[in-house]
Amino acid sequence: MWDIPDSAEKDRLGRLRVHLEAVQRIAGLGSWEADVRTDELTWSANVYRILGLPDTVEPSYARFLGAVHPDDRRRIARVHVDALEGRAAYSIEHRIVRPDGTIRHVHEEAIAEHEGGEVVRLLGTMQDITDEMVLTRNLVDTESRRRELLHRLVRASEHERAQLAGDLHDGPIQMLTVAAMRLEHLGMVESDTPDWLPDAVDTVRDTVVKLRDVLVELHPRAGAGAGLDATLTQLALTVVPDLDVRAEVDGETSDAEDRAVFGIVQEALWDVREGKPSRDLDIRVAAGDAGLEVVLTGSAEPGGSASDLLGRAGLLGVRERTEGFGGRCTAEAEDGTFVVRCLLPRLDRSAVGARG
Repeated sequence: MWDIPDSAEKDRLGRLRVHLEAVQRIAGLGSWEADVRTDELTWSANVYRILGLPDTVEPSYARFLGAVHPDDRRRIARVHVDALEGRAAYSIEHRIVRPDGTIRHVHEEAIAEHEGGEVVRLLGTMQDITDEMVLTRNLVDTESRRRELLHRLVRASEHERAQLAGDLHDGPIQMLTVAAMRLEHLGMVESDTPDWLPDAVDTVRDTVVKLRDVLVELHPRAGAGAGLDATLTQLALTVVPDLDVRAEVDGETSDAEDRAVFGIVQEALWDVREGKPSRDLDIRVAAGDAGLEVVLTGSAEPGGSASDLLGRAGLLGVRERTEGFGGRCTAEAEDGTFVVRCLLPRLDRSAVGARG
């Protein structure tokens, strides 16, 4: 083993200390050490910077606790006592108030060293995480604004669809129905009618049926007394007539909830119609005090993943519609089966049970 002269050792330790302080400053991290037996506390240079104190201040636990935000002091004191008594190390976030009144957020971690079963020393770190907290808060605010915008777009879309459905029902459908009735009446009362009249009546009737299918796609008819389960079944027959669809509704729902569920299921059915492999689809709606659950179960591509499932155009629409109503959506795909689960808050519950 080489014998290193004291001066060389001191130089090496000095360089290491400078490097450590530089790294801590870059990371916004400080370190501290508390000797339980002598009550001696040591702070690194960056702890002083984080606390906003000059390095001439004598470190002490009382001075540190005085820098902690008043609302956080009791919590900090409790975990500190637990660490001193050897019950637990700690990892905690709290606020500090600098002498100039600036509030910073810090993350602290501490471990205890033992001798003979007793805690003799606490070693800890303090990291300034204020910038990260601000960034996180900005991201949360941005996501909240995105969801609010999506909510408004979905609401506007539902309003426009409902208005268009009403216009379609009160306008072209009724007019064509009247026209078909008059043509049929003409065929019954007139003996000399053109040969093309029956075909014309059939064409008008077929057009009315197709327009009614469009009407169902635009807006559910549960409010008219058909029931949400019957409405969803009719929707499935319209969009994917060859698919075996079973719809079940447990609990009472409001008109607003019917429209939300209708839109979610419609997006899923359009995804199936666009060529995604599925032979059947079970739709289960459960309305409870905690919220509204919509579960779609059907066939999936073998080996498909939940991320792939939600990334598809139609199921992406399912998720966006769900989020637009303040809910969340998850998906799983395993063993040839996919399950899409959408959780919604209760919507306009005052209307539940009020429909005639």
